[in-house]
Amino acid sequence: MTDKKNQHYIPKFYLRNFSYENNGKQIGVYNLSNEIFVQKGKLKTQGSKSFFYGEDGIIEDVLANVEDVLAQQLKKNILELKIPNKLTEEHINLLLFVCLTDLRNPVKINLMKNGILEIGKRLTELDPNIDLDKFIPKVSHNDAVKMSMSNIGEVIEEIVDLDYKFLKNVTNQPFITSDFPIVKYNQFLENKNWPLSKSGYGLSGLQIFIPLNSELILFFYDSEIYKVGNRKQDIVLIEDLSEINHLNVLQFVNCFESIYFNEKTSEDYVRKLHVKAKRYKRANESTSHSSYLFNKNTNDEEIIKQGKKNLIVVGSTDVETKLKINSIKIHSKGQNKQLTSSASQLRKHSQMRNRSR
Repeated sequence: MTDKKNQHYIPKFYLRNFSYENNGKQIGVYNLSNEIFVQKGKLKTQGSKSFFYGEDGIIEDVLANVEDVLAQQLKKNILELKIPNKLTEEHINLLLFVCLTDLRNPVKINLMKNGILEIGKRLTELDPNIDLDKFIPKVSHNDAVKMSMSNIGEVIEEIVDLDYKFLKNVTNQPFITSDFPIVKYNQFLENKNWPLSKSGYGLSGLQIFIPLNSELILFFYDSEIYKVGNRKQDIVLIEDLSEINHLNVLQFVNCFESIYFNEKTSEDYVRKLHVKAKRYKRANESTSHSSYLFNKNTNDEEIIKQGKKNLIVVGSTDVETKLKINSIKIHSKGQNKQLTSSASQLRKHSQMRNRSR
């Protein structure tokens, strides 16, 4: 049994970038459920749970070694304000940071466990006498953690095609972060009123926002859809205070439990942001519905008339806040892109990966 009881799902090296006066020990905290504001919370107790990765310490030790590498690189990227070239080791490490921070989070673990419960609920609706034990596996917390993190390599391959830039805050209002800072958004599918998932890693129009400190956001995006600043510009300045507010609201809608910030963020500002965020549906809530699965040679209308639903669709709510940033635009090619009849609007990169399997 490991003596490392307090196990972080948000690494301390990341939280230190938002610490009080950069002291590395204290951080501003706002809890969404009880709406308590703390200007100087203990940093070491944030973004962590007791034995989150198990009591044997194996995963915790592996993560510690990986985080050492990621911490050094992110520090270098922030200090130099330099975007690494695609497919270099630094680029892959950035993707690893994104995927690892996403897939190890309690939000993702809970979604996996809740998804299994949703399947059971839908099966019971189809057959009230069904023996769920024959169809639904028993998944423990440790099982869910391992299952989620086993997808890291797959997800890295899925998003390696995305372009990326820094969004630099040049206002006097800092960026904030949260206990689930990886925000997946999709202005393209949101504008198209697409009714299904908009935040899948392989989807056309995907955007990923990750605050790195109070002045910098790492932004990944689908260049087949969006134009971000000038083509040769790796750093895009955000000068409009309202756009800073829009980007900060994303953290409220996406987070697990808590918002984090440094000493430059006032209590009044945080509470006003929370009020704005309440206008939008919280992201990452489990959803499910029953539908129809058709074969090519079947009569679709006849199957629907019979009312025999044969497909269970499990998912989660997306971040949708009608985000508008002047320097992030859907270019003409993206505007002219037509949606397909598929349930997933995949990027070309993901389509090619699926064909090659």
